[in-house]
Amino acid sequence: MQEKLLLIQADAAALKAMEAVLGSDYKLIGKHDGLEALEWLEKGNYADLIIADSGMPYLSSTDFIKELRSQAAYRLLPILVLSDLDQVTERNHYIQAGATDFAIKPLPKSQLRQRIRHLLETARTNDSGLRMAS
Repeated sequence: MQEKLLLIQADAAALKAMEAVLGSDYKLIGKHDGLEALEWLEKGNYADLIIADSGMPYLSSTDFIKELRSQAAYRLLPILVLSDLDQVTERNHYIQAGATDFAIKPLPKSQLRQRIRHLLETARTNDSGLRMAS
């Protein structure tokens, strides 16, 4: 079964570019902002990983992440934040909010794929460990 990635990207061209890079390997769900993504998740939909742009409209990326992390069902869901800014303070800001990983755009295709694989493998390992512990 293909893993499902929720892509949150306000820029339609950037969303299409990500779909072109990842579409053959994953089932992709594209949303243009954090509110739209939250509504989609609250309807009972799920994703194996979220890739969120740091510059989301309507709901900041930080608020989106905090909202997700406040709900038990999403506490372990991997979240990769993509940003145009390469600043340690911004990276720390997102990680403290609950992001799993942070990357600077543009990210080479091979690096994006590698990070996604790593995040998904880590999530599977964590999930297996939790099931074995219960």
